[in-house]
Amino acid sequence: MKTVLLLSTYPIISPRHGGQVRVANIAKTFSENGWDVTHLAVYEPEGYPPSTLGANDVKFPAGSIFRKYKGTYVPLINDLLSGEFAASQEGGFAEILKKLPAVIDVIHVEQPWLWPLVMKIKEMPQYSNACLVYGSQNIEAPLKLEILDSYNIKGAEPVIADIEALERKAALEADIAVAVTQADFDILREWGAKMPLLAPNGIAPWNAKADVLETWKSRLPRSPWILYVASAHPPNFKGFNECLGSSLACIPPDSKLVVVGSVCEHLESTLRDSRWGQLNLSRLQLLYMLPDDDLDAVKTLAHAFLLPIPHGGGSNIKTAEAIYSGKYVVGTESAFRGFEQHLNLPEISVARTPSEFHAAIRNRLTGPATVDSKGPDKDARESLTWARSLESIPLAAAAVIEKKAQA
Repeated sequence: MKTVLLLSTYPIISPRHGGQVRVANIAKTFSENGWDVTHLAVYEPEGYPPSTLGANDVKFPAGSIFRKYKGTYVPLINDLLSGEFAASQEGGFAEILKKLPAVIDVIHVEQPWLWPLVMKIKEMPQYSNACLVYGSQNIEAPLKLEILDSYNIKGAEPVIADIEALERKAALEADIAVAVTQADFDILREWGAKMPLLAPNGIAPWNAKADVLETWKSRLPRSPWILYVASAHPPNFKGFNECLGSSLACIPPDSKLVVVGSVCEHLESTLRDSRWGQLNLSRLQLLYMLPDDDLDAVKTLAHAFLLPIPHGGGSNIKTAEAIYSGKYVVGTESAFRGFEQHLNLPEISVARTPSEFHAAIRNRLTGPATVDSKGPDKDARESLTWARSLESIPLAAAAVIEKKAQA
C-alpha cells in the first residue's frame, strides 16, 4: 500500500471552514483509492479546541518566538510563520519527526505555508524519493494583501513578497502543483510548474433527515428565504457589505436572510452599525454553527443561496453546494470562479452592484421555487462531487511514483 503524508495548517477531524473540508476530502479520496494516509496539522491552538484535533497534530503555540515576523509582530500572518516554526529544531520539527510514517511515497501539502517543512523532510535520506504535491487553494499573495489592507496594516510589502516567493518556490519544486480554478492553473503553469493539475473544489452530497427537516420547518420563515453560509474569514463579512451596500432592504418583511457559520457575529455587528441597522436586524436570522444534520436540513429548506464574494482567488466550496442544490443562487462573478460552466443554469443570477443584488434577491424571493418536490437532477451535477473533482490527484501521484521507480 502506498503512503501519503498530508500536511495542512489546520486539523481536519471536524472540518468546518473551506480549507478543512477540502483537505478532509483529499484524505478521503486518497484512502478510497487504496492509499495509507497520515494527516499532520501544524495548527494555532487558540483557533481549534482539543476535541477537533487528530493524533498527529502539532500546535504552534501563541507564545512561540516564531510568532514574530523578522522580530516584529504582524497580525494575520500566522499561516506564513508556521512554516519556519515547523521546519526548525527550535520550533516544532522534533515533535513532527516522531509522527512521520516510516515510509512516505507522497508528501501532499495544502497551501504554501508548510513548504519549508516539506523540503526539510525531503532532505532526509529515507524520504528523498517522495513525490511532492503542492495543493494551491488560492494564489495567496494578492489575497493576503487584500486582507491586510482591509485592516489598514501598514508596511506589509515584505510579507507579501515573501508569500509570493514561497508560492513560486512550491510551484517549481513540486512534482505536481494542483489548482482549484483554470485561472490559478494558468498562473501555476506560467510560473513553471512541472505538472500543473486542475482539481476543482466540490461537495459531499447531502440528504436531510425527515425528523430534522420537520424541526427546522417550524423554526425558519414560512415565506421564501435566502441562505448565507460562511466562516469568520474577514472577506466573508467585509465582502458582504461591499456587495449589498450594508442594507437588507431587499428582503421582504415576512422573510429573512438566514445566516449559518462563524461569520454570524461579525455580520450582525457590521449590519447593526449600518445606517439601516434596525431594518437589517429585523431581516436577519442567525443560526451560528450547526451540526451537519441541521445544516443539511437548512440547506434543503432554503429557497435561495447568497454568494456575496466580491474578489479574491481560488474557488468557493459554498458555490458548489449552492449549484448542486438546484435552488436559486445569487452571487458575484467572482463567486462562480471555477464553476463558470454552470453559469447558464436558469436558477443562477450574477449581480455586480448592490442595486443588482437587491433586485435579484427581491425577484427570487417573490418568485416560484425552481425545483419540484423530487429535488434537482443530482446525476447531472455529479461532476460537482468531491469523488469526481479530486480523483485525478492520487492517479497523478501514482504515475509520478512509477516514473521515479523506473528512473
